[in-house]
Amino acid sequence: MRPLLRNSLAVLVLSLAVLSSSLSAQVQRGDGLPQPLPLFPPDNWWNLDISAAPVDPNSTNFINFIGAGVGMHPDFGGDAGGDDIYGMVYITVPTTQAMSPITFVEFGNQSDNTAAGRPGGYPIPVEARTQPKWIEGGPPANTNPGGDRHMLLVDRDNRILYELYHTFWNAGLNRWEAGSGAIFPLDGNARRPDTWTSADAAGLAILPGLVRYDEAFGAVPIQHAFRMTTDFTRGYVWPASHDATTSGNVNAVPLGARLRLKASKNISGYTPEVQRIFQAMKTYGLIVADNGSDMYVTGAYDTRWDNGVLNPAFDDLVASDFDVIQLGWKPTPATSAGPLDYYTITPCRLLDTRNAYGPYGGPAVLPGQRILKATGQCGIPTTAKALAVNITVVDPTAAGNLRFFPGNADPVAPSALNFQTGLTRANNAMVLLSTSGSGALGIYNPMSFSVTTLVDVFGYFQ
Repeated sequence: MRPLLRNSLAVLVLSLAVLSSSLSAQVQRGDGLPQPLPLFPPDNWWNLDISAAPVDPNSTNFINFIGAGVGMHPDFGGDAGGDDIYGMVYITVPTTQAMSPITFVEFGNQSDNTAAGRPGGYPIPVEARTQPKWIEGGPPANTNPGGDRHMLLVDRDNRILYELYHTFWNAGLNRWEAGSGAIFPLDGNARRPDTWTSADAAGLAILPGLVRYDEAFGAVPIQHAFRMTTDFTRGYVWPASHDATTSGNVNAVPLGARLRLKASKNISGYTPEVQRIFQAMKTYGLIVADNGSDMYVTGAYDTRWDNGVLNPAFDDLVASDFDVIQLGWKPTPATSAGPLDYYTITPCRLLDTRNAYGPYGGPAVLPGQRILKATGQCGIPTTAKALAVNITVVDPTAAGNLRFFPGNADPVAPSALNFQTGLTRANNAMVLLSTSGSGALGIYNPMSFSVTTLVDVFGYFQ
């Protein structure tokens, strides 16, 4: 009987492994975000440490216009009864998910139809047409209950975020409709074109600014800012790109403004998950991303949230507990690393886009920018300021060039490698890393086609 038992156990283990693999390849709601987290590169505006950023000279007036005593509210939670839900739903899908074209009925000239290197459309599961809890608010897409009806989708294999506003399945015309839509590669920091909206009024991505259950109850600090709304806004500042003014008062905050919980605010008496949320408000702050109820902080839909804990804790915070940091603030990247010492390392491949998709693998470098965290890889220490690399382009489909830049700077560096059609070409270069200390390295492809790219490191400067 023992051999039979061993065979049975082997079959069970194999079955569980197959089931696990199958689940990982399927559509998931509220789970399955691709690593590394937080979303977007470390120097993205959602992930900037603003704890030392200067306070705006008009901060007190901004806060008083909101209302110094206005309490904060967690705009997230679980089920609200029937099909209704609290918070934003996010969906992760595999690369095999079928793409659906979108008819944009409000901001078509400011919406994205296709992600670079991917088929046109958005990867929307067919279940969302008639089933509840796939879209913000809860009711199925074939109903029109009102509200913003945001839909957030992540292609976790290709590392692309798709976001829609006013999402609706028009069964009569057999098509998906939306007010606007925006597509964000997760490995870049590209901002929306100036004056363009996204699925949000400010022109920003929504998902990276949500308070998520997994990080609130995680073992490490939350490492990004949160999305918030105010009733009245006026104009916009970086990182926002779009104006949705609702007040002519000069003390109405602009979209893109950042609020920061004062360091002096005592948060020690709250539950651990609330402390993590409040500490992130001190370190990364909140970004005014849309018009809505004053001091509402957006989070993810999750039935595990306990609003009996969240609501009274958030009520303890009022607008006067916050500063508005200097409007449009962002760290100024250096253009030179200064005199440095050079250290050799065993040659190591930092990036090979022929490999499986991931932060250091595929896809090929798409048009635009791609940013990866170099420190911590290939023996590169966190103290490294620049790298000695060999860059290779494999069998390009046309002539072009690649540029390398610090991960917290604009991609305006000169070419590091020029190449011709069909010829594999390599070149040595010294490339600067982010001056913020994040260790991020940027690659800019100014061409209209993808480029198969290898980056080998053989030394660093510090």
